[in-house]
Amino acid sequence: MRKISFSLTKQLFIITIVSFSILFISLIIVLPKSLTPFFEQTVYSYLEQPLEIFDIDQFQDTYFKDIVYIQYKDDETFVSINYKKVLKVNDYKKLLEYIDSDSNHARGKFEYKNKVYYYIVSNRGIDKKIAITSDSYFNSLRNNMYATILPLIVITFLIILLLLLLWSDLLLIKIGKLKLKINNMTDENFNVTKNRLEFNDELKLLDETVDDMKELILSNEKYRREMYQNISHDFKTPITVVISYVEAYHDGIKDADSVIDVSEEQMNKLEKKVKTLLDFNKITYLQNSYKNDTSINIIPLINNCIEKYKVINNKLEYIVKKDSDKCIYKGNEEIWESVVNNLLNNAIRYAKKQIIITVKNDKIIFYNDGDNIDKSIINEIFMPYKKGKKGENGLGLSIVKGNIDLLKYKINVKNKKVGVEFIITK
Repeated sequence: MRKISFSLTKQLFIITIVSFSILFISLIIVLPKSLTPFFEQTVYSYLEQPLEIFDIDQFQDTYFKDIVYIQYKDDETFVSINYKKVLKVNDYKKLLEYIDSDSNHARGKFEYKNKVYYYIVSNRGIDKKIAITSDSYFNSLRNNMYATILPLIVITFLIILLLLLLWSDLLLIKIGKLKLKINNMTDENFNVTKNRLEFNDELKLLDETVDDMKELILSNEKYRREMYQNISHDFKTPITVVISYVEAYHDGIKDADSVIDVSEEQMNKLEKKVKTLLDFNKITYLQNSYKNDTSINIIPLINNCIEKYKVINNKLEYIVKKDSDKCIYKGNEEIWESVVNNLLNNAIRYAKKQIIITVKNDKIIFYNDGDNIDKSIINEIFMPYKKGKKGENGLGLSIVKGNIDLLKYKINVKNKKVGVEFIITK
């Protein structure tokens, strides 16, 4: 496709000129036709009014500029002396052949030698009066109107064009500032000076949207940097421990068995961290591909998960309260197993005596009787790498939140007088 470089100001200028040309042509062609009846009515009124007041004796003394008056009286015909100049004929009687003079009151027009003539006939008593004029008066009316209207139209359009050009310049300045903002979206220190006069229009809304987008991008960038730092720290710690023990073995400080035990322990931790990170990244992938079209009975899955965690910590009391043996929730076994395992894993770290899971048809509540969550982080507990005092990697609750969002459910955390509740609601 061919690209044409055309500034907004040029486009606006051309549109205005085209619009003006269309209007001008309309005035030349359409307006005359539409106003012809009005002009003709004006001509007839101009002819008619003097018929009532003129005196026959004035014909020889008075010069009638645009109208020729003819009167029949006592078998005589009187005509105003200006008829040759007005009618442009030597014999006015030739024009009378085209006039309907038998009616009591007639008006009309006719064409003679490429000229149009307008007339009015008045028959009252024994007198007959005729007023007649050429199209010169008609043309004069039309030309006077154009002489008045056209300059006004031209001046109006020039003013409109000037205002549109000024407006387009203002628009281009705003667009230029928006372009600068977008080009420097990732620069925290870049700012654009605001205009003294701001209109609450669509561009202002777009400007605010760009500001919000910049804030979001910078926030995501900060979050990404922090996340990379946390991941690096999480992975570096067990690796550093293993390297330290290997070096201690070579230096004769540690024996082989202790190095193997510590290395195995740290590798297990590292494997667990890698698996957790893969689960976290998997949610991002599923957001674009997961079809939330399956459902499962959540009760058996929760019971199976509890049985596995009893092996990890059998000193705690695990209680399941349920409305029935069948509570259906959207999602597949893999997603819900990840949710329940992470919530149970979190509860086990903080619970003192018991963990209670209440399952209803519209919500699931995970309760542990541990200490309350610090108020400074409770609103950010589901963010990656936000963890409490006993937290491991700070990704478990983020994985829970991501999976619950994927299922179009909601999860909230609430400090109780004793303990903490995580509430999943449909």
